[in-house]
Amino acid sequence: MYTPKHNREEDREKLYAFMRAHSFAALVTVKDHVPRATHLPFMVDMKDERITLYAHMAKANDQWRDFSATQELLVIFQEPHAYVSPRHYETAHNVPTWNYVAVHLYGHARVLETDAEKLELLERMIAEHDADYLRKWKEMPKDYINSKLNGIVAFRVDPTRVEARFKLSQDRTRRERENIINEFASSRDSVVSELVDLMKERL
Repeated sequence: MYTPKHNREEDREKLYAFMRAHSFAALVTVKDHVPRATHLPFMVDMKDERITLYAHMAKANDQWRDFSATQELLVIFQEPHAYVSPRHYETAHNVPTWNYVAVHLYGHARVLETDAEKLELLERMIAEHDADYLRKWKEMPKDYINSKLNGIVAFRVDPTRVEARFKLSQDRTRRERENIINEFASSRDSVVSELVDLMKERL
C-alpha cells in the first residue's frame, strides 16, 4: 500500500484498537494468478505487540484452499473515510481529496483442524457480538452444533507484516485541519464523524 511517511501509523496498540473496532474485513488470496476476496468478521488478538487474526468461512467457499505456507494473503481493514473539499484550504490552488484509514495485514493462514478449536472461535465471536445469545447457543442439541461446525473452515492468520495508512490531512496547516475537523464534526454520518477524534489526535 502506498503510504507517505506523514500518513504512516506503526503504533501497534493503535492498530490493534482500530482493527478490533473495524473487524469486518476483506480476505484476499491469489489462485492461478487471479485475486479473490471474501468479506469476513475477524477476531483480533495481540500479545507482546504481535497481532493474530481468527476467522471462519463456509466450507463450500473454497478460498480456504488458497492458504499456503509460501504465498502471502492479505486482510484489509478499512473505515472510516470522507471526502475533503478544497474550500477548507487557505490557498486557492488546491484539489479535492479523501481522508481515510486502512490497515493491510499480510501473512499466512493455518486451518484450525479440530471441532474444539472451531467451537472455541465461534463462542468467542458470539460472546463478542451477541453475549445474550451465548447461553441459548450452548443449549442447542449437540448434533445441531456439530452440523454447523462441519460446515465451516476456521483459521488463524499470523502476520508477516502490517502496513497502515491514516490519511488525515497531516500535510495541511493547523488551520486547514481545524476547518476539516469542524466540517466533519457537523456531519450526521457516523462514518464521517468518526474521523474527528482521529484527526484531533494528530493536531
